[in-house]
Amino acid sequence: MSKGKSMTEEIIQNLREALIKHECTLKKASFDKCSVSYMCESKLKVINFDKIPKEYSKEKHLPCLPASNDALYISKDGSWYFIEFKNGSIDRADLFRKIYDSIIMLLELGIIPDFDFARKNISYILVYNSDKYPKIQKSESREENFSYFMRLAKTEEKLFEVEKLEKYLLKETHTYSKELFNTKFIIPMESIEGMAVTR
Repeated sequence: MSKGKSMTEEIIQNLREALIKHECTLKKASFDKCSVSYMCESKLKVINFDKIPKEYSKEKHLPCLPASNDALYISKDGSWYFIEFKNGSIDRADLFRKIYDSIIMLLELGIIPDFDFARKNISYILVYNSDKYPKIQKSESREENFSYFMRLAKTEEKLFEVEKLEKYLLKETHTYSKELFNTKFIIPMESIEGMAVTR
């Protein structure tokens, strides 16, 4: 490690050397081909992690492509975030495989040193479309009441058991609706980066 540099600073430099060509906006990484729509409008810069499996498989001479999360974001304070966008149905096993495979690719590409780094530094955010994933029986008045109380509480609902991976493979896990993702993640990060905040 170079004198005067933290491990995180050096890892970020390595990340940029290996993956910078896949940098894009968070909006672009959130694009859903099926519905031809975006799940957020943010111009935060992320790594489009969906582009990594093809190059990784070619380098390692693998017969098949690993699964991957949609985006990797590294904040100014050195915190890492894997972000997965789901605009439709959600399969828990598929989510877990994407998390495992994404971390393995970071390890084998030499971007992170070990699993302990992931446990201490990488958080996971699943962003889902609450309109397509109803949590209660469909009813206009029930939906209105549910949305009202969720807005009052301003809390996330833990879904799909991704929290089981906390302290095992990941530092933290979050499951946010599109609206909560904007409030809890995009607005704070854009503010820290000095960007015009997406509302």
